[in-house]
Amino acid sequence: MKIRTDLPLLSAVIAIALTSSPLVSAAKRPPNILVILADDLGIGDVGCYGNDTIKTPNINRLAAGGVKLTHHLAAAPMCTPSRAAMMTARYPARYGLVPNERLETVVIPHISSKVALPLDEVTLATALKAANYTTALVGKWHLGMYCNLFGLSCPGPLKHGFDTFYGIPVTLFMEFRGPHPFWECNIQDPAFQKLAFTWLLTVVTLVISKSKLKLRLFTLILLLLLTHTFLFAWWFVATHVGLGKGSLWGVSNWLHRAANSKIFRQDKVVESPIELDGLSQRLAAESRQFLADHAKNDRPFFLFHSMAHVHTPMFTAPYRAGLSKHGRYGDNIEEMDESIGVLLDSLKEFGLEDDTLVYFTSDQGGHLEAIDDDGQRIGGHNGRFKGGKAQGGPEGGIRVAGIYRWPGHLPKGAVVDTPTSLMDLMPTFLDLAGLPPLKELVPSAANKDLDGRSIADLLTQGDVSPPKERIMIHHCRQAIRAVRLVRGDHIYKMYVGKVKWHEGSTQCGWGHTTGCACYGEEFHRDISHEPELYDLSFDPYEDEPIDPSSTEYKEIVAFLQDYLKEWKSSVYYPDPPMSNIPDVMWRPHYQPMCWSC
Repeated sequence: MKIRTDLPLLSAVIAIALTSSPLVSAAKRPPNILVILADDLGIGDVGCYGNDTIKTPNINRLAAGGVKLTHHLAAAPMCTPSRAAMMTARYPARYGLVPNERLETVVIPHISSKVALPLDEVTLATALKAANYTTALVGKWHLGMYCNLFGLSCPGPLKHGFDTFYGIPVTLFMEFRGPHPFWECNIQDPAFQKLAFTWLLTVVTLVISKSKLKLRLFTLILLLLLTHTFLFAWWFVATHVGLGKGSLWGVSNWLHRAANSKIFRQDKVVESPIELDGLSQRLAAESRQFLADHAKNDRPFFLFHSMAHVHTPMFTAPYRAGLSKHGRYGDNIEEMDESIGVLLDSLKEFGLEDDTLVYFTSDQGGHLEAIDDDGQRIGGHNGRFKGGKAQGGPEGGIRVAGIYRWPGHLPKGAVVDTPTSLMDLMPTFLDLAGLPPLKELVPSAANKDLDGRSIADLLTQGDVSPPKERIMIHHCRQAIRAVRLVRGDHIYKMYVGKVKWHEGSTQCGWGHTTGCACYGEEFHRDISHEPELYDLSFDPYEDEPIDPSSTEYKEIVAFLQDYLKEWKSSVYYPDPPMSNIPDVMWRPHYQPMCWSC
């Protein structure tokens, strides 16, 4: 029997079948996204960036399977503004999530603080949720919690595109290690002397009044209760509340731990205070469970695993303590690396490895000055790069590890030396995932100028040609301290202000709250009248500035000065709410509680 074959009809049938097949649908499905963010990790602390004494096999494994960025930059040298910049692809000075020089607070200090990432800012989670992603945050947030009255709900990241949240609302403060005494009475303090005198005078007056005025016993007891209630409130405020009372954050050490050492699930407190030892493992287990739960979902997911390590205070699970060659700090890095291994192994176990784009970085460089109460160093190492956390423009505080991995789409073991930024995260992910640009995904972002740019070409092709010209600004709060120009084979960096390091070092003393502030006459010197200029392509450690009499210096400095003049005249910086004491202070009537902890 002769079979008739209608080729056009057959082709149409095959095309329809293929289009509806799972294989083609999977090919069109955007990748899952896993972001792993370390806290205060020095670029000199990681094996694949040159450290041979701290064990980071899982970070090394990630780099071997993907693209390592050697000139990767944070937009700020402190937690809150750096994380805000990474999530929004915009300098935080644009929307005021930085302080000015009027206030010491440089990060959001309390869960109940009013200040937060403005709700009209569009985050990576918001963009991906608009692209039908399931979104989750595990770990540290530190961009404001938006607590309502009495702290009945503190939605925090749920207001910025995350479907679920389990983790730390602020940061890990040294005060969280505790315990701290509740009852304190420093009789040398004039406030306590007035309190003691008032209490004694009141009691004596009431006792005398009972006989003189013939007060009833019930009346006397009631007056004593009212008096002691008032005096207790006076003592509590004098002891635990008030700027400068035993803490940088406007509260005593006891109250700081009681109010802020908490773990949230969604918008409610589920652990208080935080059990620090084993926290890294609990966060990793939470992310592993998320991966297991969403391994077979039709929708892609965005998991942001924001680590507690290696921020102070240092803590480890007992089985990890004392294993490294670098004391508690080394233990913390190796425990952090262990958690990264849990995440990478989970991707493989659940069949997600090839379909997941992974990004690893740190929010800023190592805190050079940090030491523990026993004198042990607990701050990071930034290799040969000068400076560290909190210092504004110096490389050590803003040059961080950066690794992208997506098997089958990005090359293995590649290295990119072109300057890139944490702010590139959102446009790069959208580009690599084949999604529309931000302003198409989220129409409300139409008026938001992004400072990050897609580096998808760099990740897929590497440094195959001179990079496109790019300028990056380095702020101290809202002030500009340095500017970087990528042009051809050159990477110029111009300083207009520098910190005053201690002689013979690139730091400012020792202590877990010590750092080289990039503002104030004591710490900062203005050199805008004769800027320092470096070419980082040939002098990455900023050892020898370019001769001010050279033609190169004059041309580049003039160009960058004109650029900054134009920037300042055209870009509006709002008055930052982080410089408003009522916005950052502890607010007891917005304090969340955990009645079952």
